[in-house]
Amino acid sequence: MVFTRFAECCATAARVAHESASWVHSSATCCASHGFDLSRRQRSERGFTLVELLVTISIIGVLVALLIPAVNMARGASRSITCMNNLRQFGVGLQSRAGQHNTFTSGATDWEYDGVVTEVGWVSDLVAQTIPVGQMLCPTNEARVSSSVNQMLELAESDFSGCVDPRGSQPSTLPDGTPVINPCRKILDESLDPLSAERVAVVESLMIERFYNTNYVASWLMVRSRPRLDRGGNPESKNPACVASLKAVESTYGPLSLSVLDTAKVPSNTIPLLADSAVDQLLKADVGEFQAGEGTAGRFTRGPVQTLTLKAPTFDDGKPRNGAGGWWAVWDKTRQDYRGFAPLHRGACNVLMADGGVHTFVDTNGDGYINNGFPASAESGFTDDEEEVSDATLFSKAALGRI
Repeated sequence: MVFTRFAECCATAARVAHESASWVHSSATCCASHGFDLSRRQRSERGFTLVELLVTISIIGVLVALLIPAVNMARGASRSITCMNNLRQFGVGLQSRAGQHNTFTSGATDWEYDGVVTEVGWVSDLVAQTIPVGQMLCPTNEARVSSSVNQMLELAESDFSGCVDPRGSQPSTLPDGTPVINPCRKILDESLDPLSAERVAVVESLMIERFYNTNYVASWLMVRSRPRLDRGGNPESKNPACVASLKAVESTYGPLSLSVLDTAKVPSNTIPLLADSAVDQLLKADVGEFQAGEGTAGRFTRGPVQTLTLKAPTFDDGKPRNGAGGWWAVWDKTRQDYRGFAPLHRGACNVLMADGGVHTFVDTNGDGYINNGFPASAESGFTDDEEEVSDATLFSKAALGRI
């Protein structure tokens, strides 16, 4: 084939030689390339040389290295948008409930402090409105299950005080004879052992599969609103039989209400309701698609604490309310502990506010928290004293109303 092409090329050169000397030169070059440089042509027909292949691979590697961060950023932005849309839909449901019941929610999704998780708490409030909360998880959060699931797996009847109804509604029967019982009552009535397979099955079928799960955390302000204090400035329970604790509904004024919000002296778009949750604890057993050992989301934030002790204030008997040394001044300097909020989206945390909007707060120093007025310390986890948000954008005082 090579010699045939050689002959054809030379014949062509002869026919056009009279037209131009350049054509002769071109034909001679063609002849030479086919007749006298066969090894070069054979090499070219074999494909890339090793050097060319390595250069091509290097170029592809550079392009991939440039492309991957862009793809990751686009994926992260998409997940953040999904998260924000979830929070907005939750906000619509909470606003709707407030319009009917005055309070934004019936409480926290917390069996120990609020009651049956399928009947009390913001998750059950929204599920009752046919909002499938358990399907609306923040896709960025590695914690995919609420720590309330651990309560359902472990708590025994002896763990409850007389201040919370751990059983909830009475069993009932559907028209076709199917029994209806909430998971908390079933666990206690049947004395199911902690972490047993039978108990896991109840949690999976009557809680997880019915969407009573979340990886968002409620703010203490939404589920407790403000502390109930005695004359000495210490937390007190309206039920003397109950231990005073800012975690307990009895020691606060309960969930945030429209009436309190309407009379508050701060804008509603600074008051947080729900947010991306930090990891609270590890899941104690396999439940459905969730594996033992993976992180769980918190139930609600810790409420107002002193910035140095990270605890709620307590006072000796007889402490006066007023004056520079009074207990009111101490409470006024407390800050909401929002370390349960997590900046999951490339250093940003999505937060649903009381006006229904979703705001994004940035962890500027990368310590994993949104610092709202705490000094740096090993105990708190804050790495510097920089205030990343102020009360003008994220309300952080002890209460919306009067202390």
